[in-house]
Amino acid sequence: MPVILRMAIRNIREHRSKSLIIGILLALGAMILVVGTAFINASQEGIRSTFSDVYTGDIFISGISSEGPVSLFGVTSPSGMAQTPIIPDYEKVLSIVKSTPHLAKASSLATGFAMVTREESSVSQNASNNRAQPQDRFLFLFGIDAASYWDLFDAIDMVAGKKLQPGQEGLMINEGQLAKLSAWLEKPLGVGDTLLIQGFSSIGFRLRELPIVGVFSLKNPGTTPEQLAYIDIESLRIMSGMTVGANEPIQLKPEETSMLSIDDADSLFDEDMLVTSETSTHFDVNAIAAELSKPSAIDPLKADEGSWQFIVGKVDSPRNINRVIDSLNQTFVEEGIQAVAGNWQTASGPYGQSVDVVRIIFAVAIIILSIVAIIIIMNTFLISVIERTSEIGTMRAIGAGKGFVQRMFAAEAVILAIVSASIGAGLGLLITALLRALQIEATNPFFLVLFGGTYMNPVATTGNILMAILVMILVGFIAHLYPVSLALKIQPVQAMQEE
Repeated sequence: MPVILRMAIRNIREHRSKSLIIGILLALGAMILVVGTAFINASQEGIRSTFSDVYTGDIFISGISSEGPVSLFGVTSPSGMAQTPIIPDYEKVLSIVKSTPHLAKASSLATGFAMVTREESSVSQNASNNRAQPQDRFLFLFGIDAASYWDLFDAIDMVAGKKLQPGQEGLMINEGQLAKLSAWLEKPLGVGDTLLIQGFSSIGFRLRELPIVGVFSLKNPGTTPEQLAYIDIESLRIMSGMTVGANEPIQLKPEETSMLSIDDADSLFDEDMLVTSETSTHFDVNAIAAELSKPSAIDPLKADEGSWQFIVGKVDSPRNINRVIDSLNQTFVEEGIQAVAGNWQTASGPYGQSVDVVRIIFAVAIIILSIVAIIIIMNTFLISVIERTSEIGTMRAIGAGKGFVQRMFAAEAVILAIVSASIGAGLGLLITALLRALQIEATNPFFLVLFGGTYMNPVATTGNILMAILVMILVGFIAHLYPVSLALKIQPVQAMQEE
């Protein structure tokens, strides 16, 4: 083996030009792999930390929908109109969660979508650019259990006002979104002002006028949408139609059921059947207005106070996440509860899938790059082998077998790949460090996902570097096989006659 290695190194030096071309290609491949995987790492870690620290913690529990997987953003269904299921047997599920080992904290929440509405008559006809403005502004609502939610998540800084408290009605708005709403409504908004919110549910649109109780900013914006707003759970339940029908038996008095025993339907309209009562001729307008202003008058369907769509929690150690998820799902199956536990990727839904899409695109690009590199390197090796036909014939003539020649060329390819890929991986590390230092800001949602946050922050790991070097070694090894196989088909005497 030492003889083969010495010969391989000597041959690489003697054929510098061909070795340099192959080395540059292998180095570029390793560099692209390191930088590309660094971006994927940043994207995955950015979304993971965003959802784990801001939205879901480590554990995400939801009801089961027959129309598709359930995430914080609803049910991913073909129609896009499936209703987010409510956790069945909520009290029992919560009891199971609280008694699960290694699950340190938990809280409940529900989500929904709504629009901030306005009256066109209340907005001045600003003629700037003569462009029509949208009639509504979108909000992604988080209905929280204020008694436990803030203890579980500490991801926001209050800019004005206070965090929602248990039993308090109102909204907490993102600082950036509040500025846009102020410009859109053409009036300054702050704590204490009210917004008219239109919620969406299976029973139609529902309006609520809610006060702004706090203005916040996220400590680490990441991929968090600016439209995120926290709302008291009671208001969200009403706007989202999270209601449950009553099953209480109705008790009727004998006089109230007397008409059910009448055989002649025409007698229902006799004068004897008409019941009259004295009514007041005076209407108290203020009393009527007061009754109509009550939520029960506006919303005849009372929200179910036990309705929650999700339970989220944090474990005592990251290594226990999968163990807790498996334990919860096993318990749900044993108890016959239609609920399921998952991790942050389950909760992230479309956002988590965006990382998978980027990873798939990158993997396809790497495969294409590898095929192109193999073809180019193979052609370069082929030219090198043809030029060395006489050398191969001489070695064969003095007793070197085919295996010896194959091992010599394989050693050349592997040595060249190791050196070149190592240099390329080092350049990749240098580029990632430079990109982090430049603090390039994401300018649109795609780059927010790609960067894993507000700024470009690629993270290269030891595993990425080793993987890049191994892939390039494999590429170099595969590329040399065909040229060498062609050279070994030439007879030694014929090879020695080649100039």
